[in-house]
Amino acid sequence: MNGSDPWSQIVGWLRGQAPDMRESRELCRPARAPVANAASIDRIERQTTSTILVSWSDSTFGRYQDQMWRAGFARTSGVCGLTGAPVRRGDPVFRPLVRAGAKPLNALDMILAATLQREWSSRPADGH
Repeated sequence: MNGSDPWSQIVGWLRGQAPDMRESRELCRPARAPVANAASIDRIERQTTSTILVSWSDSTFGRYQDQMWRAGFARTSGVCGLTGAPVRRGDPVFRPLVRAGAKPLNALDMILAATLQREWSSRPADGH
């Protein structure tokens, strides 16, 4: 087996052979462009003009059912969790609501407000 084989690396670490730190630093460089995560948004329900309920899930972060998101402005550039469209700093977005310092795992996710506005303009607030 070669040195890059994951099983060989694990066995080596258990035997006390430390990994090459230069190699691990090169592998952990941050992405140069915003990358959409693997989250899935199953349902969005409008509550008020400034709040929505989102059913959100991710295979590594878990699931939020009927999570409250609030309208605001993007603090950083990123990617819309619904469409994958680029989000620029200052764009109107919806973000998960942070309550009493309890930060949800998806706190940095955003949905472009313009995406939802197009949908809402064709329907009344109760969704019928």
